[in-house]
Amino acid sequence: MWVWTLFFVLPFFVTSHGAKILAVFMTPSYSHQIVYQPIWRELSLRGHQVTVYTPNPLNDKSLTNLTEYDLGFSYEVLKDHHFEDTKSPSENLKKVLECYKKVFENQMSHKYLQDLIKNVNNETYDLFLVEYIWQSYYAIKEIYNVPMIGLTSLPLTLLASDSLGMDKHPVLDPDIFVQFSFAETLKQRVFSWAYNWIYRIIVKPRWLGQFNAEIKKYFGERIKDVRQLAQEVSLVIGNYNFALQNIKPITPKYVPVSSLHVRPRKALPTDLAQFMDNLKNDVIYFSLGTNVKSSQVSKEKIQQILNVLGRLPYTILWKYETKNLPPNLPKNIIVRKWFPQQDLLGHPKVKLFITQAGIQSLDESILREVPMLIIPFLFDQKINADKCVKLGIAESINFADFTEDELETKINKLLNDQLYRKNIKEQARIITDQPMSSVDTAVYWIEYVIRHKGASHLRYKSVDIPFYQYYMLDVYLFVALISSLLFYILKRIAVIVALSYTAFKKLIVAKIFNWRYTEEKKIK
Repeated sequence: MWVWTLFFVLPFFVTSHGAKILAVFMTPSYSHQIVYQPIWRELSLRGHQVTVYTPNPLNDKSLTNLTEYDLGFSYEVLKDHHFEDTKSPSENLKKVLECYKKVFENQMSHKYLQDLIKNVNNETYDLFLVEYIWQSYYAIKEIYNVPMIGLTSLPLTLLASDSLGMDKHPVLDPDIFVQFSFAETLKQRVFSWAYNWIYRIIVKPRWLGQFNAEIKKYFGERIKDVRQLAQEVSLVIGNYNFALQNIKPITPKYVPVSSLHVRPRKALPTDLAQFMDNLKNDVIYFSLGTNVKSSQVSKEKIQQILNVLGRLPYTILWKYETKNLPPNLPKNIIVRKWFPQQDLLGHPKVKLFITQAGIQSLDESILREVPMLIIPFLFDQKINADKCVKLGIAESINFADFTEDELETKINKLLNDQLYRKNIKEQARIITDQPMSSVDTAVYWIEYVIRHKGASHLRYKSVDIPFYQYYMLDVYLFVALISSLLFYILKRIAVIVALSYTAFKKLIVAKIFNWRYTEEKKIK
């Protein structure tokens, strides 16, 4: 009997042996951090000693294995930064890079990160988790000599894809900054192809140089080149699902997960629940997320939106960040600084979600089966909007030049055409049909890397060769040279043959002429 008891109990003792995990998630954006929070929470619950540097700590005292360093001061860096629409991919990219550069400098100058870099407590770790976006942070793995796992709340950028050896096809999977999800026209295909190569040849080297300079400044001269640091990542856990992202080949080092932050619906706060239950009409929820502030975008355009919403026979719940409300606010619009978005979208009276199409908001809306009116602004939002419209789960408007008639027509279409709700239910089934939860998947692969000491066997060899070898440009050049040489030789042979044939022909003609002349002379 005791043998069977050991058989069932022993695995729990084995798996409960915890690792020491260091994690740094830099982005001062709640919509990013809520994707990572369930992972470090679950790692702590499973017995790992987790130390996290984050702008949004959980502050959960029941997690006794968790130590958090609050980087919330980083929000001050972006406080006055206005994220508005731009039609230029290069401007989009420039804005993002400038923001992250400021945040990096701000965090690296703080005592928390300085102590971490200097290892003032003589700590040792078994694994380093890092937000896989700003590559200067990857140098921390060298200080503690540990394997590194990247996490990202966004689809992979071109830079990240190259580091993993994953080909980001310019037609089938355009970069998130080009503002369309699939290159359908010749113009889009040429643009996306040119963007990829301009980025690789001009932009990427410039920013890799920037990363190396930052590493030397804060980590010293002995740290490896940032290209090598990025390629040494054991694996990357990324936000990806079959509904919203383009289907593409992936390597074993990329682990796709979706809707990490989405949890079962909870009851609404008492006051909001009573308000919703007492309503006699249905609800439209309006929020532009955490990065785009309604109070900071064009007041004229916001007023146009409010004019349309005020004419609808619906109650509008609007997440608005300041007390300075627009004048003449329609009576059917209820304003709060914050709503429990996941739970509100799950309420049966919510019939439409007006959103900026951040990937986390899309996950929530799809899983709660609420069609969307999308107003994309920047980053990946325009690609997300394009994809959602093609899936038949949303309509989209351009914030810069929409009209009230266009907006009202699209809202009414979304509210009255049941095909949108049917389509979104189907996409929700696709996303949720997985062998295990996203959190369990992420934690399994993190522990897999720990068990296999970095899991170097997952490394795809393409990251070790230059791009001209990966794309076989040297092979094509060699074949072209050999073909040219063979063509030249064959051409010379053909010329010699032609000349020889011409000379021979002339000789024969001359001999025939001489023979006829001789015969004619004999006859005479």
